[in-house]
Amino acid sequence: MNTKKLKQGFLQAIIVLAPTYLVAYFTDKMVYTIPMLAATSFIAASISSRDTKLKVDDDAEGSDSSDS
Repeated sequence: MNTKKLKQGFLQAIIVLAPTYLVAYFTDKMVYTIPMLAATSFIAASISSRDTKLKVDDDAEGSDSSDS
């Protein structure tokens, strides 16, 4: 396994788990931990750098460029 990906995974885990645990510890209420978990999940997901390319299928059936 690539060590860069492993470090990034640990960083994402810390970003999610640390604030969620602190909210649970200080408030003693689960109602506040779920929104914190959701919010920090978005933040952790945004730090990953993925090289994605748009794949376009020009020969798909029902495309607008048909010769009808």
